[in-house]
Amino acid sequence: MKIFLDTADVDEISFAVSAGVIDGVTTNPSLIKQAVEKRGGSINMEEYIEKILELTPGPVSLEVISVSSEKMVEEARLLYSRFRKHGQVVIKIPVCSSLDGVNNLYDGLRAIRILASEGIPVNATLVMSPEQAILAAKAGATYVSPFAGRIDDYIRDRIGMKRGRDYQKSDYYDFNLMKKVESTAIDRVLSSKNTNSPKDVYLDMEVR
Repeated sequence: MKIFLDTADVDEISFAVSAGVIDGVTTNPSLIKQAVEKRGGSINMEEYIEKILELTPGPVSLEVISVSSEKMVEEARLLYSRFRKHGQVVIKIPVCSSLDGVNNLYDGLRAIRILASEGIPVNATLVMSPEQAILAAKAGATYVSPFAGRIDDYIRDRIGMKRGRDYQKSDYYDFNLMKKVESTAIDRVLSSKNTNSPKDVYLDMEVR
């Protein structure tokens, strides 16, 4: 098992590295902005990222801020070219981004495929469902980052669970879902025209 620390705070990274408990770091623009502001906001951004890379012995994920596939690829190439000398840079690409108000369902996957074909390691982020994870991996992502908190909220809402209650054993879906669902079922999910189908198919299948 590998543990990745989700932060851009160099103090937190330094502490975790010295304790020997992390294998890498994942960041995003918001985390970097918060960390820089914590130090007065006058720090050079590139120098700060360099510091994170120097502190971390393993992979460090740097996320793009663009939302179209063309812009994501362009930005990813620049980031990778600028920091690749450290040998552990991974580019975070959102699988399904809607920051511009448009639900770009496949832009992230296109970007992942292009970058992977160029040998640029990718961490697929904004992963909200099993099918998105499958598609990201198929496109060539090295890592997949599910949004566990939002998925947790979705499941709680779906089964009518109060937010303050802990999960019971009966609430959990089988963690070996991908091993139990036959390929025909997965094909059904990926090819369905029903807008509600992906989540509903997985939740309605007898995989408890």
